[in-house]
Amino acid sequence: MLPVRYVRSLGPPLLIWAATTAVVVSCAAAFGYDPSRSATWARWDSIQYLGIAHDGYDLSHCTTSYTPADWCGDAGWFPAYPWLARALHFVGLPLGGAAVAVSWFFGAATLVLLWNTFFKRRTDVTALGALVYAAWAPGQIYDYAVFPLSMLAFFTVASLWFLHRGRYVAAGLSGAVAALTYPLGVLLIPVSALWLLAQRGSPWRARLRRTAYASGIAALGVVALLIDQRIETGHWNAYFLVQDKYHHSLQNPIAATRDSLRPLVHGSPFALLTAPAFQTAVVTAALLAVLVHTLLHRRTADRLDGLLIMWALATWALPLSQAAVSIQRSQAALLPLAILLRRLPRPLLFALIAAAVPVAVAMEKLFLQGKIT
Repeated sequence: MLPVRYVRSLGPPLLIWAATTAVVVSCAAAFGYDPSRSATWARWDSIQYLGIAHDGYDLSHCTTSYTPADWCGDAGWFPAYPWLARALHFVGLPLGGAAVAVSWFFGAATLVLLWNTFFKRRTDVTALGALVYAAWAPGQIYDYAVFPLSMLAFFTVASLWFLHRGRYVAAGLSGAVAALTYPLGVLLIPVSALWLLAQRGSPWRARLRRTAYASGIAALGVVALLIDQRIETGHWNAYFLVQDKYHHSLQNPIAATRDSLRPLVHGSPFALLTAPAFQTAVVTAALLAVLVHTLLHRRTADRLDGLLIMWALATWALPLSQAAVSIQRSQAALLPLAILLRRLPRPLLFALIAAAVPVAVAMEKLFLQGKIT
């Protein structure tokens, strides 16, 4: 039998993850897709990550769909996730299965990490409810698919926890991996810098030193990306060359949210295709709930609240401020918002869970059908 300490540290999060995974797998089978096939969990940009894992980066002028002056290839995606898939493939796993294994491992590991850090292994209803929300957080299907979102969530939680505990080198290393995993991970660099520099109780020299450790080391993830792409493609800016053709022009994130919610007003609320709008509604409601709750309890709010709010607002706003970005996929990056949700009144937390679960099931069906990117 496992020692009691392992049961306490692993039992609740792994039980929740296993129950959630059983539902996800059962739904895939019910929708007519074989959950044992890696192809079931691969859609859209999955092919880019598998390409990086198999052959490394590729960059060339486009020959189809875009103008010959545009750049195509898989250099427009980040490499940490495919690197891990390649490592598992090297030891004998099929490449697609290796990529799925990485996603599922980090999905479970994120719940274990939340439980043993911010949630302090508390077994009260609110803490367990917040952990259930994390398992069903908006964008859940991307944590099971051939995408790096579960890996991003794990290293984001780790970086935020180390910052909170004053372990700045560890925070920087975790942030570097997050920054090398997905574009939204790069936000940990300015967020940690602003949070550390704003701590008035410390001398400026100490603040600058901590910022150099946390944000400076995290920035090495971006440096590693640029160096790797320079070596593999011959271009320092290969990522930007590929992404440029998608025309990510700036837009108002509040207006973008309003536009995303319109199907709830102008369409049938029971139509499957309204699920992305419902997901945006859940994300918006969760973010507003923690903002209002923090504002109402501002006298008891601490530095951790400030750090989490800064990170959440930046992670919410950046994708919405750019055109031609998958909002549904980016919303999966907000899974660590569950850290703040555990402080909400129980009825409100349970209402968010009750909304998140059916939305996640509907989004899984749309993803498997190839109707959302």
